[in-house]
Amino acid sequence: MNFIKNNIILVSALFVSAIIFICLTVFSSSYSADNRKLISDIENTQDEINDHRNEISPYVGLDFELKNAREDLENLAILEREQNRLWNSVLFDENNISNNWKNKDSESVNSTLIRQFSQLRKLCKEKYVILPGQNNSSPSVPFLDNTPSPTIEFGFGFRAYDGNWPNFSEEESQKLGIQMAIIKQIVEYLSKSTTANHPLSLVRISRESVGPIDERNIGVDKLDLSQYNKKLLKPHKIVNSMCFEIIFIGKTSSARTFMNQLTPPYLLRDFVANRVTSNNSSNLLTGPAAFTSPNVAVDQNTEVPIVQEVKSKYVFSCRICYRIRT
Repeated sequence: MNFIKNNIILVSALFVSAIIFICLTVFSSSYSADNRKLISDIENTQDEINDHRNEISPYVGLDFELKNAREDLENLAILEREQNRLWNSVLFDENNISNNWKNKDSESVNSTLIRQFSQLRKLCKEKYVILPGQNNSSPSVPFLDNTPSPTIEFGFGFRAYDGNWPNFSEEESQKLGIQMAIIKQIVEYLSKSTTANHPLSLVRISRESVGPIDERNIGVDKLDLSQYNKKLLKPHKIVNSMCFEIIFIGKTSSARTFMNQLTPPYLLRDFVANRVTSNNSSNLLTGPAAFTSPNVAVDQNTEVPIVQEVKSKYVFSCRICYRIRT
């Protein structure tokens, strides 16, 4: 006790120091626990950040990709509108026989064909379209024999079915009916391309077959598509077409008029013109004037050129497009 009394200041200092030490120890312990908890929270947060970064890493640059995608969609929309305008103009639904065709039974199609034979032959006779087998003597020379030779009935692409109608399937009969209507329109175009002074001679109308039964019976009217594969429109999932070939002999004006009528849905895929070189069509003759009056003296030494009317043989290969029915 005397020591404490004699060293009260020292003891007091020691006591205060002990209290401070204890307080600091408690505070340090508490701070260390909080610090460890804070470090743990930071580490957990860092892990969450890393996990989040891994999750969003596939979407880095999404804004840029989204911008490009929008631009692509806008370009595709413009292209689609242009394609729609193109196909609408090509198909031309208002005058598209294939698109506007109303289904008929097979017998009705046959009856239509029988009537069409007589209608088209009559139309050709009235409109100066000379069919194969008909006489094409010039009516301007009265002393020539203009009596027509026996007519070979022209079939307009359906010669095999003039008086013979096989048992077609419904699909084939409908396609044949459509082809009949198309060829009727083509012949009408030909009839509008002639005049009394400029007739044309129809050589052949060929078409592609529409099915297995037609393939077996079509005969000489079948159009061989192998030579046109690179020139014809390829079939599509929603759009298809039928091919026809028209051959006639006539003047350039007739060919031009006919070509101008082949507007959509017709697509002219090939055109060939060859000068007819037969003796009565395009020869340049030199000699005494023909058909002169016997009372008129003719100088036998004088050569008079006689240029007869020049005609050409025209081959038109065209497609008519239509929408595939679903």
